Amino acid sequence: MTNLPPKLIYNPSESKQWASIENDPQIEFFKSARADHSNDPFRPLFHLSPPNHVMNDPNGLCQWNGLFHIFYQYRPNSPDDAVHWGHAMSSDCVFWQDMPIALYPDQEKDCYSGQTLVERDRVIAIYHGTEKGNAIATATDPLLLNWNKHPNNPVIPIVSTDPSGSPYRVFDPCIWKENGSYYSLSGTFKNGERSLDCMAVDHLFKSENLDEWDYLGPLIESGFFTEPGEDGAVPNFLPISENKHLLLFFSHKRGSQYIIGEYDRTSHKFNPDSHGRMTFGPLLLGRLHAPSATIDESGRLIAIFNVKEGIKYRGWSDIMSLPRQLSLNEDNSLKITPIKELEHLRTEHSTYPEADLTSNEEVILNGMGGKSIEIFAEIDTGTAAECGLDVFRSNDGKEKTRISFIKTKTRFNQWDTIQIDISNSSLHKDKISSPPESAPLNLDKSESLKLRIYIDRSIVEVFANDRQCLTIRTYPTLESSKNIAFFSNNGSSKLISFEKWNLQSIWPELNSQEGK
Repeated sequence: MTNLPPKLIYNPSESKQWASIENDPQIEFFKSARADHSNDPFRPLFHLSPPNHVMNDPNGLCQWNGLFHIFYQYRPNSPDDAVHWGHAMSSDCVFWQDMPIALYPDQEKDCYSGQTLVERDRVIAIYHGTEKGNAIATATDPLLLNWNKHPNNPVIPIVSTDPSGSPYRVFDPCIWKENGSYYSLSGTFKNGERSLDCMAVDHLFKSENLDEWDYLGPLIESGFFTEPGEDGAVPNFLPISENKHLLLFFSHKRGSQYIIGEYDRTSHKFNPDSHGRMTFGPLLLGRLHAPSATIDESGRLIAIFNVKEGIKYRGWSDIMSLPRQLSLNEDNSLKITPIKELEHLRTEHSTYPEADLTSNEEVILNGMGGKSIEIFAEIDTGTAAECGLDVFRSNDGKEKTRISFIKTKTRFNQWDTIQIDISNSSLHKDKISSPPESAPLNLDKSESLKLRIYIDRSIVEVFANDRQCLTIRTYPTLESSKNIAFFSNNGSSKLISFEKWNLQSIWPELNSQEGK
């Protein structure tokens, strides 16, 4: 395929630009690229995917003039191309439209990760320009098509450091405004080598005008929450309640995670209360990768992550997770739910009757399968040591992705987990082996297991009791690998209720795959 063509130059005085973007050569290029990949059986129907080549970190998720925008690290011409900021837009954060590339590297080698700040009359993007430092760009037009880079970029340049990383390293930034001043975090590491023995740190900077930035010191340094070798990359620092803040970040060693705590606006320190992980798979390749988060116009904190592949490159790579809303439970623990707008995807609805299983039994839920579906299942875990659902199950059981609730009893207590096991998910010769995603999920004695599951051709996302969400790529190869089974091991359990919805495609070239 030919290299990416130049985009149109847009008139910022136009109040509506929908008509003009349809004629943009880049958008036509993206349509053609998507058509070229439409026969790939692992191309998802309702997840955001790249038109071609490599999509990496999501950047700058925001809502501007009622429309959602997401940007992402994008290599448009080859897997080894310089990193640009790709751009997609949506009216509901579910149905996405490819937009022309937002940021191109010039004085920097690549436009790496960063976030946005929405003001009354403009959107500010801050990003890491590799080999230079952190940089600023702004846009004011209705569809965020025209971005102007700050003439003094990088506004926070890379500085010389000692072996410990002092005074500070410059890397992935975020930005917010407080009492008329701008603040930015640089998410990085100190005291060692990343992924081996370093310490995560997020450095804080302040500016009155976006031109000159003063270093205030670390907002937070990791203590016992993270382990040696983790960094605090791709930070998103947002209020999540009246008196609590959320630091959502990414560790190159252990993937996406978060810290909840109190932010002291006088000392500019973040005092953590609790920590949690959002991916629980392999070291150095956690499937749920970097985050981007925003507070939308209705006050919701919404986050999107990119999800890494588990198969070799085949002309395109990586997808984005479904958007999830993050909030706090009454005990200040993190609540994780799919955004309500995902219901816009639903078409045909089916239910399955109650099912009681004794020890080491399974039942195929006839008529409930599919490769692009949503499931809601409620399970009484009973006396079973393990129970749950097999999805993407072939008729002969050679392929299946197992979603299970596991009770581990010791002499002193019981530790419960929710798990996705893909060890038997694919017969594909290029599948990369991966350990299970296994997260803590302790249920009260009277509490049932409630699963909201999204299955989309090569990805499974499981929301469990609004307290955990597991995400992993899976690559079923057999035509029959679309069945669902309920199982119970080492004890009895009960399927209380089961609902299934077929989900429509957000990509026109994949409409023919709906309901299959």
